[in-house]
Amino acid sequence: MPESEKPLREQLDDAIVVVRRDLEILRSPSSIGGGADNRSVIADLETELRALIEARSNVGPHDT
Repeated sequence: MPESEKPLREQLDDAIVVVRRDLEILRSPSSIGGGADNRSVIADLETELRALIEARSNVGPHDT
């Protein structure tokens, strides 16, 4: 099923998983040389994650 045909709840759940994975990667120490300064990217992703979680909590069980 194409992403645009998935129910809104499922789209939000998928987006939350992706942002959490991105945060995990950015927070993990780099195995190649010194780690980059990702603080601003992490802060932006944390803001996005909070917004997604809030949006998900406002979606009813039958919203599409």
